[in-house]
Amino acid sequence: MESSCFSSPRTASDRRVMLLRVLSKLGICSRRQAKRAIHAGRVHVNGKVITQHAHWMDLARDMIMLDGRMARRTEQMIYLMLNKPAGYVTTRRDNLNRPTVFDLISPRGEANETTPSPKPWFFPVGRLDYDSEGLLLFTNDGPLGDALASPARHVHKVYRVLLDHLPSLEELRRLEQGVPILDYVTLPCKIEIEAPPSHNDQVDTNPQKSRWVRIVIREGKNRQVRRMFAAVGCEVRHSIRIRFGPLELGGLAAGHWRELTTCEAEVLRHVV
Repeated sequence: MESSCFSSPRTASDRRVMLLRVLSKLGICSRRQAKRAIHAGRVHVNGKVITQHAHWMDLARDMIMLDGRMARRTEQMIYLMLNKPAGYVTTRRDNLNRPTVFDLISPRGEANETTPSPKPWFFPVGRLDYDSEGLLLFTNDGPLGDALASPARHVHKVYRVLLDHLPSLEELRRLEQGVPILDYVTLPCKIEIEAPPSHNDQVDTNPQKSRWVRIVIREGKNRQVRRMFAAVGCEVRHSIRIRFGPLELGGLAAGHWRELTTCEAEVLRHVV
């Protein structure tokens, strides 16, 4: 099989990145595959074999080769949106053999443990936990994916959340101002309680609707929304991400995915 061929991106300013990240940022393979390739002596930087995946390099100046071929960014950029159902983990493989989000979008992006895929590699932008649903982005655009997932960029994410009971007004103020969870304090957010169904509403009389809230956050820590409401004594019964930056989930059915339009991808780049 012919070796993969790609080359280092050139940027106006120097940027130091660990070698382990470079191959995945170029959209060719996962970090696990990159680590195996480096340890096997298949990667050269400036003509020298590098076998340490923690090797630091300069993307603007250093020359990378994989299997004797110069490394370059894949030509085909991928931008996907998935409506993740509950009961899936946001990873390619799971030690507990639970279904993963990649089961829903295969066969695109398939590869084995050691060889980069002949199809462009892509990865999820951030995560949604096992029990959560909604909008999940995928791309092989490493810099864009990193920027969208970075808490420092403050990209807004909107969730619809069903609680076991509503917080008090004082608890809502605390949540919006920021609450301590684990070893950090959350950034200020916005929470809106969805209006309960009207007594005259003959179409939707579901009493659960009165316990639905919408929360807008600017970061994406692990299980953040659940932990925020737990900090004020509320349990999240259902969580759906309906918006990520400028993108809305819309009518995309659960378990289905679609490619972003050229316009949507361009708007994402503008956000960061």
